[in-house]
Amino acid sequence: MSFQQYNRSPVGQDYIWMGEYNDGTHLSEFNFDTQAENSFYDIDKSRLARFGLVGHGMKLFFEKDGIFNLNGTPVEVIYRVGDKDYPLTGRFGQYKDIITYKDAEATLVLGSQGAQGGALNPTIQQYNFGYKSTLEADGITFKFKAVCTVPYGRQMFMNFRLVADEKLDGQLVILRNGQTEVNLEAPLKKGVGGEVNWIVG
Repeated sequence: MSFQQYNRSPVGQDYIWMGEYNDGTHLSEFNFDTQAENSFYDIDKSRLARFGLVGHGMKLFFEKDGIFNLNGTPVEVIYRVGDKDYPLTGRFGQYKDIITYKDAEATLVLGSQGAQGGALNPTIQQYNFGYKSTLEADGITFKFKAVCTVPYGRQMFMNFRLVADEKLDGQLVILRNGQTEVNLEAPLKKGVGGEVNWIVG
C-alpha cells in the first residue's frame, strides 16, 4: 500500500499529493525515484482507492468510501435529522470528484528601478485536499464538500459544506475514531449551503 510505504516528499516541497489505485500502484505529484513531476489530470479517478497528501512523516488521505484518515485517525461525517442519520461519508464510489490545491502568497520585492526591477517570491501558505460529492437518500439530494487544510504555523482543519434540495432541521455530526467529536446544530434551507471549519487538533 503506497500510503503505508511513503510519508515524506521526495522534493523540496513540504507535501505532495498522491493517488493510490485499487491494485496498490500509485501516481504522485512528484515521482519518488526520479523526482519528475506528474499532472493531476493524469489521475485515473475510476481506479482510485485513496487520495491525499504525504510529507513531514504524515499520511493524510481519504478512502474511496469518503472516510478521511488523518495520520491514522479516521474522520466520518453524518447529517442527523431527529433519530435519522444520513451518512455523508462511508458510501463507496461516491467520492471521485477529488480536489487538491495550494494557497500561495507572493511578496513583491522592489529593486532600484521600481516594479521593473522587482521580483516576486511566492511561498506556499497551505496545502488542501478533499472531494465534492452528490448523495441521495430518502428522496433527498445532498451536495457535500469536504476539504482538509494543512497550513503553516496553524493547526490542521477541515472545511465541510453541505447543501440539500429541501429544508431540513438537523445536526452535523463529526466522528473521530468512531466516537462523536462534534455535534453542531445545522439547519438547512432548500438550496442554501451551510459551511463549517473544524480544527482537527
